[in-house]
Amino acid sequence: MTARYQPLAGVKVLDLGILIPPALTSAKLVALGADVVKVEQPPWGDRIRAIPPFALDGESPQHMAQNWGKRSIALDLRRDEGRATFLRLAQVADVIVENQLAGSWARLGIDFAALRAQRPELVVCSITGFGQTGPYASLPSHGLNMDALADTLNLDWNGGEPRLGWTFTSWGNELGAAYAALAIVAAVLSARTMGEGAWIDLSCWDALVESHRTELAMTTATGSAFNMHDSSTGEMYNAYLTEDGKPFLMAALEQKFWEAFCRGVGREDLVPLRDAHAQIHFGWDDARLHRELAVIFATATADEWDRRFLEWDVPGSKILEIPEVMELEHFAARRILEGEPGSWPNVTSAIRWHHTGERAGSGLARPPELGAHGDEVLAEWLHP
Repeated sequence: MTARYQPLAGVKVLDLGILIPPALTSAKLVALGADVVKVEQPPWGDRIRAIPPFALDGESPQHMAQNWGKRSIALDLRRDEGRATFLRLAQVADVIVENQLAGSWARLGIDFAALRAQRPELVVCSITGFGQTGPYASLPSHGLNMDALADTLNLDWNGGEPRLGWTFTSWGNELGAAYAALAIVAAVLSARTMGEGAWIDLSCWDALVESHRTELAMTTATGSAFNMHDSSTGEMYNAYLTEDGKPFLMAALEQKFWEAFCRGVGREDLVPLRDAHAQIHFGWDDARLHRELAVIFATATADEWDRRFLEWDVPGSKILEIPEVMELEHFAARRILEGEPGSWPNVTSAIRWHHTGERAGSGLARPPELGAHGDEVLAEWLHP
């Protein structure tokens, strides 16, 4: 069943993108009710379909996780016929999402500036690694390129040699797509209320660098280099091993939480170890506090600490990996996944409509086969 509350219902989106950032962007739009049509280049379509590892049915999890609810039309934009069809669709589209390097589409004969001159209400979102301007504008990129140039790449040094550490995603991709979707929604609102859309220059690198706002502000204000990863989080905001050898995060930074924790473990003698006048206190470089907490956490299992922190109203939690996350009762209660075990699930949006009890993105159709909706889209969009 399709979700009833769809604030972007009726908004037509042409997704010209390849790979992850535009797929994530349009996924956020389709979850809000937009009609998203993937324009794919035959014979292979969007390369997101070819990102390994593959499941036993040959499908890429990237495609099967990010393209729910979209429709697909196969157009060869290198040929006059394909471009002509696309330009006809562009005349009725509200939004075009693309992620080629600046100038690529103009050289192919698709001029976004001209399209917007004809229809000022059109919203074009160009989501790229490094933006439409600047020395890196022409630099091709995958997600970790942006992360590498924005102090967000995890490296393991082994024998003096750098190797990529563990990573499950590119934060440049994630933040870039989130900002792109936000900008598109704002520009569509402007188009509907004032008749003026926008051409959005969304750099994933910009989005990631902006997330380091604390370091940027501190470095600028003090004139000295400041990096959060060079700073300890302190003993009150750290991980400790439990009795069953599992890591548990302690986060009792405020006085009321610290007092509640000390009462709970029967150690009110530890209350003075925190500065009672500080609104937020991390317990930096406090060797005694570290020793005391290490001994305390080793007296109970992670599950027991989880129960206690909930009962005592103290922030802190088990440190989990995704298979463990999926076993939580809270995970089931939030209804993030739709589908049966053994089939591809619909991973719904993080947005939940509290007034209806629904999740954005609920009830979406399975990701499309390449070109599966060509006739349908042309009939609906061009001959309503």
